[in-house]
Amino acid sequence: MWWKRLKRRKRFARKRNLTYLLFLFILLSMGIGYAVLNTTLGIDGTSQLANAKWDIHFDNIQVKEGSVTPTSAATITDDTTVSFSVTLENPGDFYEFNVDVVNAGTINAMIDTISIQPILTENQQKYLDYIVTYEDGVALAENQRLDAGESEALRIAFIYKEADNPSDYPDEDEDIPIEVSIIYVQENGDAEDVPHPPTLYSVLEDAATEGIYATQYTGAHHDSFTEEPSKNIYHWYADNDAEGTEILDKNNVLFAGHCWQMIRTTDTGGVKMIYNGEAVDNQCLSTRGNHVGYGFGAKRTLSYNYWYGTDYTYDSSAKIFKISGTTEQVTWNETTGPGLVGKYTCESANADDSCSTLYLVESYFDSSTANVIRLKSNSNYSQFGDLQFNMSRTSIASSGSPAYVGYMLNTIYEPEGNRLRNYEYVLNYNSLGTTYWYSHDIVWGSPVANKYNLDNPYQVSEAADYPSLVGEYTFRNTKQTYTNSTVQYIAAVSNNRYYYIQLGNESGSTHDLSFYNHTYTYGDSYTDNGDGTYTITNQDESLPTTVNRTNWFTNYSNVGAGKYVCKNAVNDTCGEVWYTISTTNTTITYISVNDVYKYSSGFTWDGSKYILDNDTSVSFWNIDDRTNVASLNNAHYTCWNASGECTSVSYVYYVYDNYLLDYINLSNGKSVNDALNEMLYDTFVNSINSTIKSGVDAWYKHFLLGVYDSFIEDTVYCNDRRILNLGGWDPAGGSATKYLNFKNINVTSDLSCVNTTDQFSVSNTSAKLTYKVGLMSSSEMNLLNNNNVLKTGYPYNLISPYVFNNSTALLRAVDSTGKISSIPSTSDTSGGVRPAISLKPGVTYSSGDGSMANPYIVNTD
Repeated sequence: MWWKRLKRRKRFARKRNLTYLLFLFILLSMGIGYAVLNTTLGIDGTSQLANAKWDIHFDNIQVKEGSVTPTSAATITDDTTVSFSVTLENPGDFYEFNVDVVNAGTINAMIDTISIQPILTENQQKYLDYIVTYEDGVALAENQRLDAGESEALRIAFIYKEADNPSDYPDEDEDIPIEVSIIYVQENGDAEDVPHPPTLYSVLEDAATEGIYATQYTGAHHDSFTEEPSKNIYHWYADNDAEGTEILDKNNVLFAGHCWQMIRTTDTGGVKMIYNGEAVDNQCLSTRGNHVGYGFGAKRTLSYNYWYGTDYTYDSSAKIFKISGTTEQVTWNETTGPGLVGKYTCESANADDSCSTLYLVESYFDSSTANVIRLKSNSNYSQFGDLQFNMSRTSIASSGSPAYVGYMLNTIYEPEGNRLRNYEYVLNYNSLGTTYWYSHDIVWGSPVANKYNLDNPYQVSEAADYPSLVGEYTFRNTKQTYTNSTVQYIAAVSNNRYYYIQLGNESGSTHDLSFYNHTYTYGDSYTDNGDGTYTITNQDESLPTTVNRTNWFTNYSNVGAGKYVCKNAVNDTCGEVWYTISTTNTTITYISVNDVYKYSSGFTWDGSKYILDNDTSVSFWNIDDRTNVASLNNAHYTCWNASGECTSVSYVYYVYDNYLLDYINLSNGKSVNDALNEMLYDTFVNSINSTIKSGVDAWYKHFLLGVYDSFIEDTVYCNDRRILNLGGWDPAGGSATKYLNFKNINVTSDLSCVNTTDQFSVSNTSAKLTYKVGLMSSSEMNLLNNNNVLKTGYPYNLISPYVFNNSTALLRAVDSTGKISSIPSTSDTSGGVRPAISLKPGVTYSSGDGSMANPYIVNTD
C-alpha cells in the first residue's frame, strides 16, 4: 500500500484580495502542509510447466538523489513486495526510486494485469502525482514480455506538486491508500516486447559487440562514489587514422542544445561525453563558426561602484552581454569582494549597460583586485573558450605550485629562487655613427647646471676614424649642444661597436671618470682575515694582478674562470670575494665566497626555530662544482646561513644550471612531507575551486542546471594526484635535478582512481563537486587510441596532473593535432575548456545515427 496524508493550515478567507492570495501561495511553498505515503507493490505468478523454475521478484532499489528522507525506506519483503512510508512537507518534495523486476526462472513471462488503486480525484491531481513506469518512461502494459534471465527497471515516484491555485490544496489531513499490483503469467502468443527506445549505452555496447570501432574496457575503474559497478564499460577505439576519422562521424550527440562526443560508457550504465560546442540547425558539423566562450582569466581592479548579476544574457547577433538574474550595485573591497565571487559584471555603473567582454568574478585576490574570467564572442565551435587550469593566487611572482595540479586546492607553497651566480657588468656597448658628437673632455654643471656637457665636441667623417675615439666621451646624440645627467666614456672600439663606461649612473659625490673606473684585483687564492675582510693572494706567493674598467676589454681573458676577485680592493683586501665562473669583454660571472650556507637532510624544531642536523649536513659556496650539486641530493634543507638555525627554513628541491636554486619556505616546524601532504593529499585539500572548475561550474549553471540536470548522473572525475617519482622532493635522497612526476607522466588507459580526495563527485564529501560536471582524464581520452578522434585543431585541458618541474605545474592536455601532451597550469596562451558530463543509465535517443549532420538526439521529455 502507498498511503498519502496531506495536511494544511486553515486557509485565509476567499474574500482576501489577490495580493494576499499570492502571499499565501509563498507560505504554502515554504511548508504549509505535509503528506504521508505508504506503498505496497505486489507481484503474483502462476506456472503451467512441471519441473520448471518460476521466479519473478524485485531487486536493487535505487533511491533518486534529492528524495526526502522517508519515515520508512522502500524495502523489499518476500521478494515480491515493496513497502515504504514517507512524509512530504512542502510542495516540490518528492520520493522516487528505481527497482528491478527480475525473471530469475527458466520460464518466459508476461504481464497479465496491472491494477493501480485508487485513481486520484480531479482535485487530488492538482497537487499530487505518482508515477509507475519503466525507468525510461515507457508505460507498463498488458502482455509485455519479461524473458527468463532478463530484468526490467521500474520507476516509482510520488510528487507533491505546486498547485496552480492555493485554494486547490486540501482543507483537512488526507489518507490516500494506493495499491499497485502487477500480475505476471507464463508468456503465450499474445506476448509483446517492451517498446523501449534505444539507449546511448546500447550504441557503444552494440558497436563493441560487433567490433565496429569500439571495444570493452576490462581494467580497474572508479566511476561511482556510491554504487557498486554493475555494467560493462565500452569505448570507441580506432586502429588507424581512417578509423579515427570514421568515429568522428559516429559519436555525435545533441543534448541541451549542445553538441557532444560520446567517449565511453560508465560502470553504472551511463554514457560519458565531452563538450563539442553549440549546435547549429540541430547539427554538429565542423563548419560551425565561433561562439561565446571564456577568454582566459586575469587579475582585474574592481574597486569601483559596479553592477553585478547572478547570470547574464548574450545577444549572438550583436555579440554583446548584459547582466541578469539578481542584480546589485557594489563597490569592491575586502568586505564585499568575497560575496561577489561567482557573479558577472560589465564593469559599468549602469545596470542596463551592455558590453562586448563580460567578467565572471572567479575569486577574491585583495581589497581592490579580483581573479576574473573573461567571456568573449570568439571561441572556436568545439570548446567553451580558453582558460588556465589555475591562476596564481599569491603575490609571489611564480608560475606555479604543486598545489596547482588540483581540480580543487587549499594550501599553496609557491617556489622561490636563489640565484647564487651573479653578474658584474664591467662595460656596456653600442654602435658608433658619424652623426654623433664626441669630445676629449667633459664638464659638469657648465654651461648647463647639474648636467654633463661635452667640451669642444666634434664629429668623425668616416668609419675609419672610429678607432681614434677610444678615450673620448659621447652622449650618442646628433645634437651638438646636447646635455644629460649621464655620459659615456669610450673604453674600447671594435669595428662599428664601442664599449663604454657610463658616468652618472651610480651614487657618488664626484662626476669624473676616476670614480667610475673600478679596479678588479684577482689571484688564484684568498685569505680569510677573520674580521669580515678577505685578501687576494696567489699560491706561488706572487702579487695579485689588478685590471680596471678602462683596460678591461683587452685584459678580461687574464682574469678568466676560477679566479678570486676583489672589487676596488685596498692593499688587495676587500669585504667580499668573488669566485669567477667566466669572463667576457663586458661581464664577470661569479659566485660570492661570502655565501657559505649549511644544507642538511633533516632538522629539529625547538618550538621557535629550526636547527639543521649536523650529522647529515654540508657547507659550501661553490655550487658550480658538480660535486656540491650532487651533495644537495641528500641535504635539501637550508637556513641560508652558516649556523643552520632559523625561524623559517627553505627546502631546495631543484637546482637549475648548477646555480639557480628553486625552493619553498617552511615554518612552524613543518617539513617538506607536510607541505606535499597539504598540497596534494590532506583531508581538507579540496577547499578552493581551481580556475577551470569555477569556469566549468559557471558554464553548467548557465546552460544545464534545471531540467537537463535530471538526465545527468553523478560520476567520478579523477584528478589523480598520485606521485610516481618524488625527484628532488624526497628529503632522504631525491635528486635535486629530477622533477616531481605524477602518475600520468606516462600516457596510459588506466581508469583506476585510488585516492578518495581525487575522486571528484557530488556524492564525495572529500572531493565534492558543486554540479555533476568535470573534465575528461588523459586515460579516458587515450582509450580512443588515435589522434584523429581527439583532435579539434585547438589544444584543450584535461583533468590529469602530469609533472611539476623546477617551478611550473603541468597537466595533461590534448594538443591541436590530437596528441596527448601537457600544458602549464597557469598558462594563458592555450588550453580550451571542454566540459564533460555523463548521461544517466537508461537515457534514450529519439533519432539520429551519430553523424555530425544527424547526431543522436537525446529524449528529454
